[in-house]
Amino acid sequence: MTNEELLANVGFVSDATNPNMSRRAVGEKYGIHESRVRRLRVLAEGGVVETPPNTPETEPVEGALSAKSEETTAGVTFDNVQTTEPLTDWTAVFEQFNLDPKHFIIVDDTVRRSTWQQSKALENGQRDIVNLYSTSARFARIVEGDSKLDLDPVAILAELRDGRTAPPVSIMPTGDASTFCLSINDLQLGQAFNGGSALTIAEFYRNVERARLRIIELRAIGRQLDTLVIVGGGDLGEGCVIYPNQSFSLDLNRKQQSEGVIALLLHAFDTLAPMFKRVIVLAARGNHGENRIGGKLTTLDDNDDTHAFEMAKLALTRDPSMQHIEWTIAESEAGVAVKVYDWVLATTHGDVYAKGVAGATIDKKAHSWMKNMALGRERFGLLGQANVLVGHHFHHDRMSDWGSCLFRQTPSQDRGSLYFEQATGEYSEPGMLTWVMTPESRWKDEAVLR
Repeated sequence: MTNEELLANVGFVSDATNPNMSRRAVGEKYGIHESRVRRLRVLAEGGVVETPPNTPETEPVEGALSAKSEETTAGVTFDNVQTTEPLTDWTAVFEQFNLDPKHFIIVDDTVRRSTWQQSKALENGQRDIVNLYSTSARFARIVEGDSKLDLDPVAILAELRDGRTAPPVSIMPTGDASTFCLSINDLQLGQAFNGGSALTIAEFYRNVERARLRIIELRAIGRQLDTLVIVGGGDLGEGCVIYPNQSFSLDLNRKQQSEGVIALLLHAFDTLAPMFKRVIVLAARGNHGENRIGGKLTTLDDNDDTHAFEMAKLALTRDPSMQHIEWTIAESEAGVAVKVYDWVLATTHGDVYAKGVAGATIDKKAHSWMKNMALGRERFGLLGQANVLVGHHFHHDRMSDWGSCLFRQTPSQDRGSLYFEQATGEYSEPGMLTWVMTPESRWKDEAVLR
């Protein structure tokens, strides 16, 4: 309702001038802001609303739009779109610039809003204050057949699993105690590079099958493998707001990435967990899983990587056949650790020592960070006592024996990075790292599944 309509409403005037009724109560009753109630109360009582100093004398037209746009082959940016109401539907803005909104998708975390008050002349010669709004946002252009619309990661996995029967448990565990370990890390599902998410999903499916066959192979040579350790190394999804213009290198939005990652984790558990008497999950958070606003981190524990494992946990704890799974999932801590026999197995994504810790090489940085954790072991517990530290993040195979602690840097499981390859000349084949731990040996029978 306009101010004139409200002032002509006897009920509103009665409520607005009622000293026993607060401005908030009146605003909630009539669906308007309490600051507007205050101004209307003054007018209803015959007063004059004073114009704030330095208020422009322009006359905003109800519902009119003004805006600037910058269009490129990649998309369009709208800047300073001025409206008299908060902007929620961009259709009119696109039409004003002869663009079809169906061909664009908003880029996550690029919407910027501001509001201010401006003087407006009323028909009775007095002046009122109205709220104006300015909104800016960036939109990516959707090309024909864009996977943002067409790609369904859960459906791709379901198609791979279609007609698949439950695999046999294989040779029953016998022999000396031993534990099979594998790492799920740096999938960065959502990358459009080098075949994109469809190939990432297909390769992960194949790696899980390779892991199943590797377990059978190891048991055939006398490894008991009564326990399975699944290390979650972080960066399972690519994210959408990790760096500027990231959306132009994606083929999945955040929701699709989350659904796809959780489906992949559940597939791994479905396939491998029934083969073991005991399953241990050790999951760290990655930087691509961070919730960021304007490129800045919000909180340490708000993370899509650990959230995916939490969702898998919620699903599997309802399954009577999955009650043998033990979960250690990071909250705000950079690394997590668990006992495997008398060894301490620890993992951290690796971004924690990427920039903030001194060292000429990756393993030197990791070594310095691990020394820091050892010095603070009373606070950091098992993490500071690690005999094996598994790192990720850097996408390259590395191993260093530090004596009391063995450092193993995992390869990634994504589609690679063209920019990194061209900038450094380095590249590493993606793969799923596996190894065996026994009471006598912290690391043996390593195989990178490719």
